[in-house]
Amino acid sequence: MKKFWLLLLIFTISACASKNPNFYQPVAWNETQLVYPDFKQNILVDNVLLPASQSKPQITTLGRENYELKIDEFNRWGANPDKLIQQVLNDNLSFIFPNAIVENKTTLRKNYKFAVWVEIQKMNGRLDENAMLQASYFIKNQKGLILKQGQFKQNIVIDGDYDAYVPALSKLLGLLAQTIADDLVSLK
Repeated sequence: MKKFWLLLLIFTISACASKNPNFYQPVAWNETQLVYPDFKQNILVDNVLLPASQSKPQITTLGRENYELKIDEFNRWGANPDKLIQQVLNDNLSFIFPNAIVENKTTLRKNYKFAVWVEIQKMNGRLDENAMLQASYFIKNQKGLILKQGQFKQNIVIDGDYDAYVPALSKLLGLLAQTIADDLVSLK
């Protein structure tokens, strides 16, 4: 019986001594280069697709080699990464188009002029090197016809940890939204 209590005490102490997780979320980057107050169309942020390695709750970065992934158990996204990225794009587009209605896709049928669909191919980097975002985007009309498509690829040099990495990703998502916004204005 003494062994049982001793083992229970050891397990309890080791559980209490484990590292607390950190939770992060990207935020809208409202330092946009251009704002379009005259654009008043309804925009639907339809789908945002992430690679399987990035749609996990743990934040994934690259190891020393490009084929090595680092999945950090104690540094996590604050919510579902797909929904976080979609909301950040929505918020960024709302900053750029202050008089437009920008909404996320829901089960309700919505009246919109443009739908934005984003496929992120890469959203990673190295904590001591850079954060990188590569994406394809499609702008569709209400009938689903693709009006414009584009590519975005950019990285930001960082030197640090997740406290530097996540804001850099936020800025990259803001730059992606600015690129999409420039194309939306050209369709008006």
